[in-house]
Amino acid sequence: ISKGGWPFSTAAHGWPISDCTAEGLKGVLALHKSASLVSSSMRISDERLQDAVNVILSYHNEDGGWATYENNRGYGWYEMLNPSEVFGDIMIDYSYVECSSACVTALAHFAKDQPNHRTVEVENAIKAGGAFLKSIQRSDGSWYGSWGVCFTYGTWFGIEGLMAAGESKNSPAIQKSLEFILSKQNPNGGWGESYLACVNKAYPADGTGNNCPGLGEDNSGVVNTAWALLGLMAGECENRQAIDRGVKFLMHRQMATGDWDQEAITGVFNRSCGITYTAYRNVFPIWALLRYRNIYE
Repeated sequence: ISKGGWPFSTAAHGWPISDCTAEGLKGVLALHKSASLVSSSMRISDERLQDAVNVILSYHNEDGGWATYENNRGYGWYEMLNPSEVFGDIMIDYSYVECSSACVTALAHFAKDQPNHRTVEVENAIKAGGAFLKSIQRSDGSWYGSWGVCFTYGTWFGIEGLMAAGESKNSPAIQKSLEFILSKQNPNGGWGESYLACVNKAYPADGTGNNCPGLGEDNSGVVNTAWALLGLMAGECENRQAIDRGVKFLMHRQMATGDWDQEAITGVFNRSCGITYTAYRNVFPIWALLRYRNIYE
């Protein structure tokens, strides 16, 4: 089904994606809370938002997670038949930490706004999504990110999803994830991570690897720093000093124009294809700084 979904591109694209629909739904619900931004005549109807939830529920996989464009209809061993010789993990649509977290958080927000729509199914999906996120968490507390570079990105999503699913901030899963992020903080307060983490599915020993020019300053970049800070604050990390140092790094790196400099690649898909999303350098630092202000100031 496509009615009610959001696609990766414009509505004419027509093929809804799980996390695009989830983030669109969260955006609408957030805007609806502000009468100064959205008048009653501009509101998207409850029925249309229910259509979005119907799309999200239809994409829910048996393993408890969500993939991107479609349900999982195959097996991991299909990768043995991968003909590309370039891209990895492309033969089926897997359940991802990013998509699963987006859907869990969207359903949680929706359940508060419209608690009477498919109530049991929504509650069960949130619970199953949380269990899936736990099942794919690595032993070091991190999550592998498939759409951004890489563990700072995936771990932020994992924390957001688990907290939305009702996980306690004191649970082993959350505490281990916070410890992982803190362990990767650089002396200058920032975080940096090479695209090689995506290719090798391992955090580079020095954070950036040997082939990541222009990451930022002393192996720290503003986008990875913002993701790390968002994760720490989502998990209600008690190490305020580490968070303050990260925030100061973002402020230090901001230019006089208000912009942040374009640094190394932070987007990726299929393990080996790096993408430069030029909006990332501003969107995520602003997001992290706003979350910091809302929590601490």
